[in-house]
Amino acid sequence: MKKWLVPTAVLASIFAAAAPAAAAPSGPPISLEGVEIERQCGDLDAGGFIVKGVLSGGFKDITLPNGTLLSPSPALKVTLTANGKTVKYVITGVTRVTTVGDLTHVVATGRNLITRPDEDPGDPVVGGLYVTSGNVSFTNDQDGELIPFSGPGRVVDVCEVLAP
Repeated sequence: MKKWLVPTAVLASIFAAAAPAAAAPSGPPISLEGVEIERQCGDLDAGGFIVKGVLSGGFKDITLPNGTLLSPSPALKVTLTANGKTVKYVITGVTRVTTVGDLTHVVATGRNLITRPDEDPGDPVVGGLYVTSGNVSFTNDQDGELIPFSGPGRVVDVCEVLAP
């Protein structure tokens, strides 16, 4: 199932494809030190561009008995570059991912990077790239389409920040 995720939501969950339906033991901490990511902002034929990023730190997935996946990332940072611009974000939030039927609901608290997971590691992912802070929720349908952000938190469109 495709979905938007966050590390804490994003990156913590860039690597998690879906919340498990049944409780599973929590895994060990996962290092993302030096992991490189690429995301595509917009259509390349219409002025879109590629964002490259490098992660520093790690996260841990914790599966609750009800199947909810928690992904804290207590020392995660990302450096993103495009169009000669570089931004750095501390993304040390926590995401809570719950799947009900064909919908995946994510609650992101703290600071998180939200994107889509790689479907094909050889190609950049097309879609949004957002840094959230505070309490932000969103839902994905079975096709990975984002049902808009909600909540009192703040959402920054990184594609706009790094646009030419």
